[in-house]
Amino acid sequence: MATFGTTIPGNHNPNKSIEVSQPPSDSVSSLSFSPNANLLVATSWDNQVRCWEILRNGASVASTPKASIAHDQPVLCSAWKDDGTTVFSGGCDKQVKMWSLLSGGQAVTVAMHDAPVKEVAWIPGMNLLVSGSWDKTLNPAFLALIGGLVDLEIKESLRSI
Repeated sequence: MATFGTTIPGNHNPNKSIEVSQPPSDSVSSLSFSPNANLLVATSWDNQVRCWEILRNGASVASTPKASIAHDQPVLCSAWKDDGTTVFSGGCDKQVKMWSLLSGGQAVTVAMHDAPVKEVAWIPGMNLLVSGSWDKTLNPAFLALIGGLVDLEIKESLRSI
């Protein structure tokens, strides 16, 4: 048995976790799977949003990097649009970005806050993106309008949506 602060040699993955290829260079802040495909998106403190295709062959699981985009500061959250082709992300740069994986193009800023964006959520039945920030606001954005309609003030700091 190892004592606190020591490592067991040769036991780098005791839980037998599956590691993605080309992982983030800093801490992962969120993970989300596409609702329609074997795609995984991770946001991280290295200012990146990365997408991998996850492939399973029997008991073997592998990952293939597909694409990535950058924010200006650490990225804290992500959500998928229900069609599985678009990813929304938010972070410390106070921006909410929309990234179409089909077009392979650049992300577009669709909402802004006065403090870091802690959460984003997609509401399919309303075609509505909601972002929540440490500025104590919720910002609903109807994608047809590409922009926030109203900022809703909340009394405490946002922890999750």
